[in-house]
Amino acid sequence: MHTDEDIMAAVANGQLDQLTELYQRYRRPLYGFLLKQVKVPATAEDLLQTTFERVIKYRTSFREGSTFRSWVFTIARNALHDGMKKERRMPIKNGVDMGALPLLTLSAHCEWEARETRSQSAAALAALPDNYREVVDLAWKRGLKYAEIAAVLGLSEANVKVRIHRAVKQLRINYAKIEQQ
Repeated sequence: MHTDEDIMAAVANGQLDQLTELYQRYRRPLYGFLLKQVKVPATAEDLLQTTFERVIKYRTSFREGSTFRSWVFTIARNALHDGMKKERRMPIKNGVDMGALPLLTLSAHCEWEARETRSQSAAALAALPDNYREVVDLAWKRGLKYAEIAAVLGLSEANVKVRIHRAVKQLRINYAKIEQQ
C-alpha cells in the first residue's frame, strides 16, 4: 500500500489515474468538513469537486516532504472561503451540531459523556467563536494533528494549541451557562 504522499508524487508526475485512490481515501473526511461549514449537502459536494479540481490543477505545487492530508485540507478550506466570498456568507454557522466530538483527554471525554446531552453539546459548541469552532472541528472530528491544522489554517502549531485550550475553557463556561438555564 502506497502512502498518500507517494500517490500524490505520482499524480504530480502526470499519473492522474492515481488520484482515484486519494479521492477514495479523502472524499468522506473532506465532505464532512465542508458540510459542517456550509450545512447544505449539494454545496458541500460542489466544494468537494472544486477541491479535487484544484488538486489536479495545482498538483505540481505539492512539495516533497509535505503531508498530503494537510495540503488537501488547505485546498478544501480555500475553496470553502472562495465559495463563501461569492455567496457573501460566513463559512461557519452557529447551528453547528458537533455533539459527538471526542474531547482531548479521557477524563474530559468521560465528563462530556456523563453530563451532557447532544443538544447541550451542540449549543455549547455553537456558542464558540468561529476560530475556536474551526480548530475543534479539525482536531476532534476530522482527526488532524496540531501541525496539520497549523498548515491548513496558516498558523503556528503553538497558536493551534492555544486555540484548542481556549476553546475547551470556553466550552466549560458555555456548559455552566446552559446548566443555569
